[in-house]
Amino acid sequence: MPREGRPVARGVVTAFVGLSLALVLGGCELLMRGALGEDLSGGFPSSSPIATYAHGTATIVVAGGETIVLDQIAAGAGVDSFYGSDVRWTGSKGWNVRISGVGGDSSDFGGVNPFDGGYLTFDRLTEGQHWSSMFGDRCIVNIDVVDADALRGTATCKGVAWFDVMDSPMGPDGPKALDVPTFDAEVTFEATR
Repeated sequence: MPREGRPVARGVVTAFVGLSLALVLGGCELLMRGALGEDLSGGFPSSSPIATYAHGTATIVVAGGETIVLDQIAAGAGVDSFYGSDVRWTGSKGWNVRISGVGGDSSDFGGVNPFDGGYLTFDRLTEGQHWSSMFGDRCIVNIDVVDADALRGTATCKGVAWFDVMDSPMGPDGPKALDVPTFDAEVTFEATR
């Protein structure tokens, strides 16, 4: 005797397989066109590298605390024509600073690009945990130079909270900050070829 609900389960599996097959054969454009009601062929701008950086330093001065010097640039640091910068400085104390979204050009995308403007995030490896500021909304980034030769600037950060990257659900309630004090910091950074 068949169990109740089996036809529903079979229908769900059939729908899932059909959707998967459509995505594989039609690509993401099929899904996006249906969702957005647009023809996306040629709608996304091409992206090309503007700069690649291999050297540089960043200094974090934590208010009322220590000064951290990050003397290494992570592999792949640079600026892309659409997304802008993705540069991460690191050092021996477990701290990292990343500047994202600076120097991109969204004019090919109607002038609207969620990556424009730039943001700074902190990461810290401490006591077997990966802490991150996760969101760049606590820092004001000031760029002096962003071109093929260098990325240079400063940031003022106020009330930065830490989140445990490995234990931060992204559900409707969002991630919860760790029960550690927030901090203020001044950051200077430079990356060069």
